[in-house]
Amino acid sequence: MSASNNKKFKVAATAAIVILPIFAVFFWSKAKWVHKELPIFGDTIMGDNGKKEYLSHTVSDIVLYNQHGKKITLDDFDSSILVVNIFFASCPTICPSLNKQVQSVAEGYTNENNIKFLSVTIDPESDSVPVLAEYAKAYKADLFKRTFATGNKKEIYDWVYNDLKLATEQRGSNFIHDDKVVIIDKQHRIRAILPTAGDNNTQKFKNIQRIKDDIENLKYEYRQKELDK
Repeated sequence: MSASNNKKFKVAATAAIVILPIFAVFFWSKAKWVHKELPIFGDTIMGDNGKKEYLSHTVSDIVLYNQHGKKITLDDFDSSILVVNIFFASCPTICPSLNKQVQSVAEGYTNENNIKFLSVTIDPESDSVPVLAEYAKAYKADLFKRTFATGNKKEIYDWVYNDLKLATEQRGSNFIHDDKVVIIDKQHRIRAILPTAGDNNTQKFKNIQRIKDDIENLKYEYRQKELDK
């Protein structure tokens, strides 16, 4: 990323971080959350008894390196509801919008340690740890419990296709894209795959609210389990 483009990115990202949450908070204040049980993603298989059975899908572990150069795995998020997206740092359009949407959600959970956010680059050959460190600064990543991570390209692509269930229609491509986020529960199961893109700000705010609602649905589920003990 050139110095000029990097400066423009920082200005745009900083402006978005300041302005977008103001609108998001206003939108959230007008919306009413109603609990809805989230599905557990999985597949229907034929059991040994010849009857169809539903097998829940569990996201496999992966080795990554965060913006500080620290080796991380899914075990580092075991006690958290995890919101995952893919991106690449030099992306001019989809990724900045996607990460601004994720940022708007993350800013609502600053004081909740059991809600975390993981953004994985799909261009690890360019997005080194120093590049991610610079990128993460624009989003005040540590403050908002956001992790930007890189790793082995093949492992990341296999993980995105087979475990996150993103960009599946692009399988086999050398470069993939997806504007969605994946919400993963504490048992590493997918509970929602949600869009972030929209034709206008109203649609984008609705998408933010949907992500927040589903996080709240999972929080409610875990609270109920604690109460039932």
